[in-house]
Amino acid sequence: MNRRMTVATALGTGALALGVLAGCGTDEKPSPPLTEPTSAATPSDSPSESAAPEQGSPATADDLVGDWTDAEAEWTVHFKDGGQFTMDYEGVTDFMSGTYTLEDGKVTLEGGDGVDEGTVEGNTLVFKLGTLERVAAE
Repeated sequence: MNRRMTVATALGTGALALGVLAGCGTDEKPSPPLTEPTSAATPSDSPSESAAPEQGSPATADDLVGDWTDAEAEWTVHFKDGGQFTMDYEGVTDFMSGTYTLEDGKVTLEGGDGVDEGTVEGNTLVFKLGTLERVAAE
């Protein structure tokens, strides 16, 4: 009886393996993924193009002159000629002031509370506190 069970188990395992392999040789197209990708790659996502600055992107410190704000963080930076800035934060006007520089896509704000660094990403300035966008001139 033990020998019959071994033969039956071997035959059953072999049949299962053949069934699995039979499904591998079909000409059917693979099923689409259950979820859509979170972002689709486009030709503009290529590394060579993404490294190029966007039109209107600040390239020099003079390009920053004006008001930049992040309404969600209640934060505005007023960049002035000559590398000076003032900052409004959570309703406090002139919360901080100091000097700024823009070099190789990195914005540095140096004021009484220390140094804060951000990066130029397209037409925005990205800092830990938030993302600043230029306020449109009226």
